Amino acid sequence: MTIGFGPQTRGRLLVCAASLLFFAPPAVLWGEPSCARSSSAGESNRWPSPLDRLVTLHSRDLALRDALDRLAAAARLRLSYASELLSLDRRVCVSYDSVAAGAVLSDLLDGSSVTPIVAGDDQVVLTPTKPPRKESRAEQPVNVLDRVVVTGSAFGAPERGLASAVTIIDRAQLARQSTGTLSQTLNGSVPGLWMWDQSPSSLLAQYGSLRGASSFQVSYPKIYIDGIQVANPLLLTELSPDAVEHVEVIRGPQGAALYGADAIGGVINIVMRHDNGDGGELAQLRSSAGATHSAFASRPVLVQEHTLNLRGGSQLNSSALSLTLGSVGSYMPGARSRDARGDAGFRLVGSRSMLTGTARFYAKDAGVGTSPLIASPALPQFGQTPSEHEPWHMDGQRDPGAPRTMTRDAAATSQSVREYTLGTTASFNTGGALTHALTLGVDGYRLSGDAAGSPTPIPSAIDSALRAARGSADRATVRATSEARFGSAAGTAATTTFAAEYSSLQQRTANDRPLPFGQHVGDYAVWQSSTGIVGQVDASWRGALFVTSGLRLERADGLAATNGLVSLPMLGGAAVHDFGPLTTKLRASYGKGIRPAGTALRASWLARQSLTQQSLAPEEQSGLEAGFDAFLGRLFSLHLTRFHQYAYNLIQPVAIASSLAPYPNDGGSNRLMYALQNVGEISNRGWELESSVNAGRLSLTGTVSLVDSRVRRLAFGYSGDLQPGDRMLAVPARTAGLTSTWTARRWSASLGVTRASDWVNYDGLALASAASTTAHPIVGDQLRSYWRSYAGVTRIDASASRLLFGAFTFVASARNLLDVQRGEPDNVTVVPGRTLTAGVQAKF
Repeated sequence: MTIGFGPQTRGRLLVCAASLLFFAPPAVLWGEPSCARSSSAGESNRWPSPLDRLVTLHSRDLALRDALDRLAAAARLRLSYASELLSLDRRVCVSYDSVAAGAVLSDLLDGSSVTPIVAGDDQVVLTPTKPPRKESRAEQPVNVLDRVVVTGSAFGAPERGLASAVTIIDRAQLARQSTGTLSQTLNGSVPGLWMWDQSPSSLLAQYGSLRGASSFQVSYPKIYIDGIQVANPLLLTELSPDAVEHVEVIRGPQGAALYGADAIGGVINIVMRHDNGDGGELAQLRSSAGATHSAFASRPVLVQEHTLNLRGGSQLNSSALSLTLGSVGSYMPGARSRDARGDAGFRLVGSRSMLTGTARFYAKDAGVGTSPLIASPALPQFGQTPSEHEPWHMDGQRDPGAPRTMTRDAAATSQSVREYTLGTTASFNTGGALTHALTLGVDGYRLSGDAAGSPTPIPSAIDSALRAARGSADRATVRATSEARFGSAAGTAATTTFAAEYSSLQQRTANDRPLPFGQHVGDYAVWQSSTGIVGQVDASWRGALFVTSGLRLERADGLAATNGLVSLPMLGGAAVHDFGPLTTKLRASYGKGIRPAGTALRASWLARQSLTQQSLAPEEQSGLEAGFDAFLGRLFSLHLTRFHQYAYNLIQPVAIASSLAPYPNDGGSNRLMYALQNVGEISNRGWELESSVNAGRLSLTGTVSLVDSRVRRLAFGYSGDLQPGDRMLAVPARTAGLTSTWTARRWSASLGVTRASDWVNYDGLALASAASTTAHPIVGDQLRSYWRSYAGVTRIDASASRLLFGAFTFVASARNLLDVQRGEPDNVTVVPGRTLTAGVQAKF
């Protein structure tokens, strides 16, 4: 759907919408809130100081954690409590006018196993007591459906009413994995998503499947850090587990209605920590070192990581800083890396407002190793020129028609990346049904150096994307959100969300690429901007039936522009029923996403080919998902999802034999060049299963995904190697993960197994061998003879910790216990083998 409006009309609509949302009285729009109050609310004279301080609080629906924070801010109290003693995700409704803080606190804690004890002039401690005889709402176990999910809103909402599948990786899971690698974080926890294990010297993440193929071998989700869009999702390869509160993953195009264009495969929302620490710990220091095995190194390779975490402040005003340094030695000739991560944040809580800030910095320097498998690749990679692949050189003088080979000098080249994120979010509650939020932030990177890539004549899509991104980029994000809640959770309730978002990306690609007839393209700068307006309505009846509908109107400018406004709809529903302690849920949803042809990753390619985005159709994906969920408190959970999606006009760099290829005077009559082409229509369908069991000290989490990603129709003019009925390359048909954790009083242990199996990809070794013995490029249908099936890879990781004495803990981890070094996603990629590390952690 395409709609055209003039600039003045669009501006007036935006101003009117903003005025209505931000300045209309709540009572006029939605009516005043109504919450049931305890009879103790009026008894203000029986509370000791400081619990006798009068407060006024109004909020229709918020988590108990936020209610306690707002109460503490309104009464100028310091509340101290252990988070495991309270169901902090439980939703509450508060409506008090000039009521003693003790009365409000008593209502919020009714039925729980804690009681408030005054410990100072302004400090109140929530101490454990004996469980009450009568079970109340606060005492009942809160199941997974009560967790708060930030689904495109700055305020969060319970998972109970979500119509689409969302996976949450919480802080406890991140701590058990004790690794910052994004692939190890996601593969065993998120069904339907698979990331190929990357070498430490690689700067880009490589997604093998996002419910199948959402692009041709360069699938990626849209990634946000505290609501700030990341400039290049492929460059986010690692996280700081100690600095992350939780990670939310939306799979499929259902998230595009909230997050906009380029979210056709899914969305990853990383929520950073802003608290003041656990148990009063102000500092944490962890240092570990070990060795990794490699079949291509003469001795074990040193691996080390050192982390410092600092947290301080109070429950209302807190700040945090996390610093990490790490390095990996040369696991193959020249392939080494060292990195540094820094994360900082703060939080200020008021009775009606909250302000959070986030800062992130990541630096990595990596050596581009020499492949131990292929010594003589036949041609440079896609987009690579003789000036770029120094120190490559021709092997002697040959006849013009003879095969050409190249060798690589022993001196290894290097590459580096610098990333940063700065942003803040301010939220304000009007004291009634309306809540407003404003997010401001910027994310960017600087990428430099020589990327060698895969030494085969067929381009690795991920290496081509690395070269396309070489240079710098900065993306600014501004988002204003207003949310109105009305009705009663016991009857009919509704939440209406309006948002306006503006994003601007400035990218400069560092290139020196020759074109036919002696032309060159130097540094290439491009501006891309997008403006989106979102409207969403979530309605519920008696907490059992839920309906969600949303629409985003978005306009993109610059190279990523499409004509007029693009509409991105989403519609879904869910039915929840409680059978005693067992809760069941049926859900279904539809979504549509779009990715313009001229994305930042393709901007330099389009310029190099003298093309425009109008020469290529935008990539699209739409489809349905339906699922069944079952929960038994926090003891057991089960999620089963069936999805059926269609992707249209996915773009592939296609090899073409041409005398105009940009390698002049090399003695060949036909040389290899690449053109971006739309492939056609792709069908992505399959099943996802996710389950967890928490039985005392034992915790089990498992995922299984079955994916069938195939070509249905080819686009007119497509000249690549795919045909109707073919499976999409490098997309595993089956993925699975299982993580088990045992937690005791003084020690804990975790074991994780992940497996991907049954995919089709190029035989890189055979291609390199054939290219070195023939003078003619291998293109089109000829490439099909170099397809091969890959059976699969299995990875086993383990970790353990043991409290030694005082604040000191021994930690150990084992990665890749099966010593898998080759086989994913092809037979030319090499990664480190078995890695064993040990160290000490201290908390103060």
